[in-house]
Amino acid sequence: MGPEKLSEGCIMGLQFILRAWRPARALLLVVLAQSAASAQVVVRGVLYDDANGARLRGTVMLVDPATDAAIVHTTTDSLGQFSLETRAGAFQIAAVRPGYQSVLSAPVTAQRGERFTVKIPISAVGDPLHQIAVVEHVKPNRVAPKSAIANMQASDAESFETRRALGAGLHYVAKDFEKANAATLGEFLQRIPGLSVRNPASTASIQTTRSAGMNTVTSRSAVNAPCHVGWFMDGHRLDLPGRIDPITDGLGSMRLDDISALEVFRGLSEMPPEFAEPDLRCGAVAIWTKRG
Repeated sequence: MGPEKLSEGCIMGLQFILRAWRPARALLLVVLAQSAASAQVVVRGVLYDDANGARLRGTVMLVDPATDAAIVHTTTDSLGQFSLETRAGAFQIAAVRPGYQSVLSAPVTAQRGERFTVKIPISAVGDPLHQIAVVEHVKPNRVAPKSAIANMQASDAESFETRRALGAGLHYVAKDFEKANAATLGEFLQRIPGLSVRNPASTASIQTTRSAGMNTVTSRSAVNAPCHVGWFMDGHRLDLPGRIDPITDGLGSMRLDDISALEVFRGLSEMPPEFAEPDLRCGAVAIWTKRG
């Protein structure tokens, strides 16, 4: 999701909002300073309701602290996710949504090649209790540790770490497999809250429940409300919509020693865009194999 050009109506709306942030300034000049082609700094993350954690649609901007100019802006998707690109220098992160109090971060100075993953709380009543949080900060000369997600391609590892930082689903790596008293994927999935596993050797028996993600004891009614789970391996979907073929069904017997990392999304609210498909409203399991 890249920067968008502001319409005349949007400019007037942003002028009103930013005047509220800077009462001393009488006028606001909104300028799009660059295009994605010249971008050197990436800011991505999620916008969420500070009161209940629900992800929200809204507008996120990078603002020039010297001029109050909105450098770039974008609209978050249905999962509250966004991505913005800008040139090196100073900026502030801002977010607005109808019916909510707008928020503005302290100035941030970034160098070329830096990437930020942030969580932005926004409140319908007053200021949010939580602050805008940087959950991941990647500098251009930083090398991701290989031990955490061994043998994964760099792009896959980066995407995995971004989803883990944003809290989209449950994420497991080699150290988690070593701690578990399990030899196969099915046996490991038996220990994950929000999943119902009748036969660990058969993925057809593995389902999510409507109470997925809750810390309380699952009710009988929730257990009786099964959901179809999608299955992905190294980023590619294996199962067919509406049914599971014999190959996919046998994934439960896959050895944990052959798995580099694992992601479990227990419902639509946890599904990231790269795995979301129309028939997978109840979740998915993404397996990353050791392909060294």
